Amino acid sequence: MQPLLKHYHRSIALHLLLMIFGVYFLVAVLVTVIQLYKEYENTRTEFYNEIQTLPSTFGKGISDSVWTYNQELMQSIIQGMYNLPIVVGVKVSSLDQKMDFQIGAVLNEQRQVEYYNSDGLSTKQTHTGLGSQSLFDHEFPIYYQGPAFDQKIPLGTVTLYSSDRLVFERLKYGFILILVNSIIKTCMLWVIIYFFINKYLGKPLKEFTFKIHQQDPQSPNPIDLDISWTDENELLILKDSYNQLIQRVNMNQIELLKLNQELDEKVKVRTRDLERAKESAERLAYSDPLTKLRNRRAFFNTGRQLLNQAETQHYPISLIMIDLDNFKALNDTYGHALGDQALITFAEVLKSNRPSIDIMGRLGGEEFAVILPNTEEDDAMKIAEHLRQEISHIELTHEQSIVRFTASMGITVNSQGSATLDQLLAQADKALYFSKHQGRNRVTAHSKIDTLTTE
Repeated sequence: MQPLLKHYHRSIALHLLLMIFGVYFLVAVLVTVIQLYKEYENTRTEFYNEIQTLPSTFGKGISDSVWTYNQELMQSIIQGMYNLPIVVGVKVSSLDQKMDFQIGAVLNEQRQVEYYNSDGLSTKQTHTGLGSQSLFDHEFPIYYQGPAFDQKIPLGTVTLYSSDRLVFERLKYGFILILVNSIIKTCMLWVIIYFFINKYLGKPLKEFTFKIHQQDPQSPNPIDLDISWTDENELLILKDSYNQLIQRVNMNQIELLKLNQELDEKVKVRTRDLERAKESAERLAYSDPLTKLRNRRAFFNTGRQLLNQAETQHYPISLIMIDLDNFKALNDTYGHALGDQALITFAEVLKSNRPSIDIMGRLGGEEFAVILPNTEEDDAMKIAEHLRQEISHIELTHEQSIVRFTASMGITVNSQGSATLDQLLAQADKALYFSKHQGRNRVTAHSKIDTLTTE
């Protein structure tokens, strides 16, 4: 198997042959299927047409037997119809139901196949094979018309059944002939195409490849091919182009070596520059340039990963939303430089009071968030309260003045592991604004909002 696969990957003749053979095989299969389907349709139509001729032969006898209630005569006629090679079942339905009778494979009211023996009694399945459960029928009425009656008197109906199994059996030999014919044509076409492709394309390409492999990489020489074609063709053009390329390579080899050395030096320098630029870009992409905390994008990426881990390992996660109180007024009063200093100092206090496993980020402006892994709500409240006190002790100097600021916080916890990061942020944000409305410089848990509102 391995040598065959190796030969397949190296032989363009065999590769092209298999592609052509595959396409031809699909077309042949499609044509064969269409041909068989047409044969099936024509044969099925012939069966149906033959069944439709039976009422003219047997209809009068069945009508007389039903009219005279001659059960024996009717069963004899129906048995004769059933023995025909195109019939798999017969069902007689009389209006008074006294002469109802069925034999062979028939369809019930639910269009399900049932089987009856020659006495009209239900029996096990008697027909097997492909299409035995696919019946098609022809129903015709039975009348009685005697000298004492001016009009035909309806007596009931007779339904004749045939099946696709009989159709397939009639098609079987034709199908075998079609299949054998397709296989023979396919094999002959395969051999013919392989012979010519291998002779005029495969062997020259193999020779070309062999001679290229024999070349000395340091000093390659032009090559020649033994091709039986006398006119210009793609292989000769390929050979000439290769030889011209070899000549140019030999002429410029020394210059290329020198150029490669210069390029190697430039690449090394450029690589170092790119590595530094990449490191700087990564820092800018995931770090807030002012506070050095995670930016919004990095916070969301890391936060979602942490939430998935907490859900898998079944431990709680708390989230603290922090907003500096009256920050706009601080900027307007003391300038943006002091506002930036307030944000930087706040971030330093945040980092110095929390371990590295906590996820801290600046979501925008003066709004920050902290994710506390494996932390319940009570512990998160204590942590937030400690941070609030630390922030209130921050002192900034502006000219001769001491400037202080505070922060409001909102807390939520994901103890069940079912909330998303967006949902947790929304809950914490709601608790944060509750703190704002209650006078700022305070901590509120999302779970306590309803209780505090009632009070």
